[in-house]
Amino acid sequence: MKILATFKVISLLVFFLSLIACTPTQRPLKNGQGYVVVPAGENHYRIEYYLKHAKLAETYWNTTAGHLCPGGFQVLYNKKQVLNFDMYVPIAGNNVNIGRQEFIQYGEVACDGEPSNAIVLTESKWREFNAETKSIKPVSDRWLTETLQLYVSHLADLPKANSVAALTKIWGKPRQQSGQNNELLSVWVKGGDSWFPNQIGLLEQDQQLKLIIVLPGVSGYLAGLIEKSSLQGKNLESLITTGILPAYFYRP
Repeated sequence: MKILATFKVISLLVFFLSLIACTPTQRPLKNGQGYVVVPAGENHYRIEYYLKHAKLAETYWNTTAGHLCPGGFQVLYNKKQVLNFDMYVPIAGNNVNIGRQEFIQYGEVACDGEPSNAIVLTESKWREFNAETKSIKPVSDRWLTETLQLYVSHLADLPKANSVAALTKIWGKPRQQSGQNNELLSVWVKGGDSWFPNQIGLLEQDQQLKLIIVLPGVSGYLAGLIEKSSLQGKNLESLITTGILPAYFYRP
């Protein structure tokens, strides 16, 4: 009986220790969980918090904002993005799909005073037209990887000259190329899903890279709009930078 009681105590201790070990804490992004803070203007910051627990992601997002802005802050917007993953596990000789979810709590804050240096900041080359603030705002490389289901950070390192040739070595020939007036748009289809794949475009002028465009899993209508706009590079650029065509972009 004494041995059994001791075994139960040890088992409970191991159980509670495992719970503590599995409980995430507020921290910079590590092993897929934690925060990313990107400067978005003077005392303005985009905060993204990645976590497998929806409620904790929201809590830690606010905690991060508080640590970043010790004098107080204004929330400009605050939203949650749900990431769904298919995970197949062999059970009784069959591969069973056990879906799992992860969460991104994201938004932007304006500090009332000077920001604290206790929070790690991350610079990003990528931008988007943000509907909430109606202005051009940065997004992190991590955000692109998670939401596009495609690693695209290396695109920002393409050479300004012969960029299409450099990307062709990695992804093969572009799916389509079109343009006029010394402008050329080359488009690849990568990542996303079978219904709404991403479209990645390199817009060149006089054989010099002008704009890198990533359109996340868009509908057939938007895909058609891209094709029509690709005949006039300036029109395409305007559609993206004014938010008419939802996209991420980078100017080298």
